[in-house]
Amino acid sequence: MATNSTSEKTLYARLGGYDVIAAIVDEFSQTFAADPRVVRLVAGMNLERRKRNRQLTVDYLTAATGGPAFYLGQDMKTAHAGLEISAAEWQIAIDHIERAVAKLNVPSRESRELMAVFAAARADVVAR
Repeated sequence: MATNSTSEKTLYARLGGYDVIAAIVDEFSQTFAADPRVVRLVAGMNLERRKRNRQLTVDYLTAATGGPAFYLGQDMKTAHAGLEISAAEWQIAIDHIERAVAKLNVPSRESRELMAVFAAARADVVAR
């Protein structure tokens, strides 16, 4: 017999679905792009590239949290190759993501699980 308990729902469902993930990505993207410490990572992106990057990020997070999306982008290592993202820049991004999650009042359990999704990608994003 199927139940509808919170523990059996995907992280995607517990977060609130696509709209919440998109809101997190939008909030993060705006504040991150405005941060002078990481301007080099976004300065060369035209509007079309920013829109594509936003959609790929939403798709990636939707898929990674158990939602109904198939991520068609590059793997994280390939997507970030050559950017030479430092551990400090990674932490700046994480700080912006955490602020976006807090601003959108994501519950602590879901927040921790979502941040674990990002943590799992760290080794492929941060340059050695």
